[in-house]
Amino acid sequence: MDVTLSNYQLYLENSVPVEDLHFEPLDKTYQRAFMIVVSLIYLGLMALALLLMLFEIPWILAGVEGTLLLACVINLSILPKAFRFKGYAFREHDISYRRGIIFPKTTTIPYDRIQQVSLNQNPVTKYFHLYSVEVVNGAQSLSNLTIPGMTEERALQIKNLVIAKIPDNHE
Repeated sequence: MDVTLSNYQLYLENSVPVEDLHFEPLDKTYQRAFMIVVSLIYLGLMALALLLMLFEIPWILAGVEGTLLLACVINLSILPKAFRFKGYAFREHDISYRRGIIFPKTTTIPYDRIQQVSLNQNPVTKYFHLYSVEVVNGAQSLSNLTIPGMTEERALQIKNLVIAKIPDNHE
């Protein structure tokens, strides 16, 4: 077994920052599905707030309903911008997922740290025929990566690509 070890110096000026990568966007159907879920959550909260009418406190009800309606409008207006920022990118040695417009976060996992790749659905994404690709990192559960809103074909392509890139450490 011929193992060549190297320890070449890396220069920051020559490296490509993760933030400068071209991130692939999420499927548009997922954005629509997510907006429906958010709307339903707010409608449910507003219905619960109507229970305050049983206690005959209409001014509190009006305040709660107004606050929930305002939060719903703000949330639904921000979501399209947030979806334009979300994306994933593959490099030679790692995979990255970017999310968040107010507090942006990019998670990058090297292929040699990946322990598991799976496809998942919840009831809403199942209705829209969408999948999430979950990449489990062996180092920490907090750095696991989930790419939501993929068609089945795209999710399988991503899963197969990541599995092909995982080095065989069982030799």
